[in-house]
Amino acid sequence: MEIEQLGPYKIVGKLGRGGMGTVFEAIHSETGEKAAVKLLSASLAHEEGFRARFEAEIETLRKLKHPNIVRLFGFGEQEGHLFYAMEMVVGNSLEEELRQGRRFGWRDVTRIGIDTCRALRHAHDRGVIHRDIKPGNLLLPADGGGIKLSDFGIARLFGYSRLTHVGNVLGTAEYMAPEQAEGRPVDARSDLYSLGAVFFALLARRPLFRAKSLPEMLHKQRTERPEPVRKYSPDTPAELEHIIGELLEKDPERRIPNADLLARRLEAMMHALSIVSETLQADTGWFFDGKSSAGSQSSSLFAPSNEVPATLELDQSGQEQLGATSAASPAAAEAQAGGDVETGSMARVETQPPTRFIEVGEDELGYIAEEEPRPAVISLHTWVLVAILLLIGLTWWWFLQPPSADSLYGRIKNTIADGSIQSKLRAENNLREFLNRYSDDPRAKEFRGLERDIDLHKLEQEFESRLNSRLKRYESEENLQPIERAYLEALRYLRLDKELGTAKLQAIVHLYGQHGSENEPTGQCLALVRRQLEKIEQETEKYAQDQLYLLFERLDAADKLSAEDPERAKEMYRAVIVLYADKPWAEAAVGRARNALDSL
Repeated sequence: MEIEQLGPYKIVGKLGRGGMGTVFEAIHSETGEKAAVKLLSASLAHEEGFRARFEAEIETLRKLKHPNIVRLFGFGEQEGHLFYAMEMVVGNSLEEELRQGRRFGWRDVTRIGIDTCRALRHAHDRGVIHRDIKPGNLLLPADGGGIKLSDFGIARLFGYSRLTHVGNVLGTAEYMAPEQAEGRPVDARSDLYSLGAVFFALLARRPLFRAKSLPEMLHKQRTERPEPVRKYSPDTPAELEHIIGELLEKDPERRIPNADLLARRLEAMMHALSIVSETLQADTGWFFDGKSSAGSQSSSLFAPSNEVPATLELDQSGQEQLGATSAASPAAAEAQAGGDVETGSMARVETQPPTRFIEVGEDELGYIAEEEPRPAVISLHTWVLVAILLLIGLTWWWFLQPPSADSLYGRIKNTIADGSIQSKLRAENNLREFLNRYSDDPRAKEFRGLERDIDLHKLEQEFESRLNSRLKRYESEENLQPIERAYLEALRYLRLDKELGTAKLQAIVHLYGQHGSENEPTGQCLALVRRQLEKIEQETEKYAQDQLYLLFERLDAADKLSAEDPERAKEMYRAVIVLYADKPWAEAAVGRARNALDSL
């Protein structure tokens, strides 16, 4: 039976035929607008669940409205046959251009990539994944417009029974992402892998991998690294080769993450290389050279001519078959379809569904139905998150609370247990916080002495540093003030003779003790002298106690010897007098030695 009318479209010619149906060139009987109408095989219409999937994929196409995507005009059913009408694109696909011998330069490939990225961004933003990016689905309008991306949802629709579910394979093998080849879930990055494979094929004029069977091709997609594209296209910029390499990463996480970023990188590359001055939107006719068949007609719906190289897809049993770009003859395609499209399987239909056609207006395209508003319900996850945030807030609040006086006091005492200036410096922050917060606490008086020690130590360090700096600058002590020179001299004597150094420090106090304040150099130097004397006194007291214990121990030993060996005892008494007669702290020991010596 010859088809003359499908819905509002009058059939004027046949564009192609394959196992899934027949594509007609048609004209809208009211508007005169041309369209490519695909009449699906009746056997598909009777496949379980196919009608529901058909409706679902049509809804997918209705989400898309973009100048680089082939437009859906409408869909319907006539005498049990499902059909849909799409925008007629007059021109060639990239696959046909390659078959005709076209050589694509890197500038052409970059412009094609930018147009395709714009289409993919529009689709991906609406949750639509193409799944079958390949040269045969990228159309070049003869009027010089930008790339048209076709066949959204068609791979899922026609391959559903054997390819769609997670765990199976969906797509054309030469351009299939590794996760597709493994039957894992796909996302926008899977389309970008396929686009990278298209870039490679256009520049190298060969597919990414070559294989003799579908299993071998799928294995290579999963495991093998592609060759550098500049091996086959030497004039390709290194940056473009790098971009293609990123798109062809086996791990989706390592690919360029989205079409928008890819488009911006391609645009930046074109601008940076300063090769072309025109805008990235191509001028009329840039896609075509004299070898192109500008008069041929392509759409997202019909199978290309018999000369187009075959691509590997899967049949229902998992075996290889020729896909939408197959070189199979019309007769073979008819056999593959299981009979004549117009008459096959119609005898099995007892009652025909009503004839209908739903026209999709341009204002309906790109529309995404909004969900019904639902009452706000706070989920368990939200409550858990609120509880965690509250706990974190309370923890921070607790740590930001000032410590109690007892807590600070305990910390300070533990830190300064050894009494060294280093331990006092470690306790400085806690000590000053205690004095600032709890100045009325009776224990504050104890810590003010420690604060004074710390301040004097820092002043001493600062003063000595300043003196050393001035000495280096002037290379002489003559430029120092008298008290500063006397202080430096006393410090030197302290290292050689502690008693003499101490005497000089005391002399400085006697001489300058009534002059200057701590805000003046003389007053600061006096404060340091007194600090040094305090330290010497503390050190001497501890030293004297230890030494006196040893002296009295030796005097006891001399007393015991006085009866048996009086000469030896006299030597020990004299030694104590010689060594310690000038030590004020040893006065008691020296007096005992003299008395004992006189009695012998």
